[in-house]
Amino acid sequence: MKSPGILLDTAEVVETTVPRVEDLTVLSDKEKEKVKRLLMEAAKNFKELSENVKNDNVQLAEFFYKRAKELKNSTSDKGIEKIGKKAYMNLVKKMNLYSKSGIYDFDPDMLKSLKKAYRTYLFGMTAFFVLVGVYMSTVMAITALILAIPIILSMLSLQRRGYMGLLLAFSAAPVPIIQGVMGASYGIRALNDPAVIEQIAREMGKSISFVQGYLGFMVVLSVVELYLIIRGLYLLYKHRHAFL
Repeated sequence: MKSPGILLDTAEVVETTVPRVEDLTVLSDKEKEKVKRLLMEAAKNFKELSENVKNDNVQLAEFFYKRAKELKNSTSDKGIEKIGKKAYMNLVKKMNLYSKSGIYDFDPDMLKSLKKAYRTYLFGMTAFFVLVGVYMSTVMAITALILAIPIILSMLSLQRRGYMGLLLAFSAAPVPIIQGVMGASYGIRALNDPAVIEQIAREMGKSISFVQGYLGFMVVLSVVELYLIIRGLYLLYKHRHAFL
């Protein structure tokens, strides 16, 4: 495989960029320390990545090497003045992020774990929409319709490993989590109160046994929804460096 050697060369380029940072006058001492920290971390990550390549991806490895060379060439007062301090700092941050996300392209097992996180989140949100229908609340139905767009966008972006998808996933999660808690607590309270069961049976025009089964299903679905969403968010956060 050629990728390990290219990644090791990338690490060397990033590592040899660090001494250049010391000579910069356009960056403050605090900014220089931040740049050196990010570059040293990136160099370390690329070295570790070169030792754990399971899927040879020469094109991506060469992309990382090219970006490392561009960053090194820009690490001078003249180079930073040309592209701007903000743009230079973004180059450094991206190089650090590339070093962390690369494992998902060179190790199929890591990619499988990432897909598992995505599927867990997907199933959790699917359970949320089913639960809204079971709960039969007009307010929650309207809320679910409003959330449908960001949830769908988050799923599409997560598939492409977009960072915006990760942000949307976390921003859309609170309401489904609250709905899961409400569904579970309501169902448990109702199951323990015969009067409530009888009232629901009259309103629905169904038998007592049907209502008990309905409430039991609501509780189980709520618990499953809560588990899947919280588990999915945990796994997505665990693999947050995969998203660019």
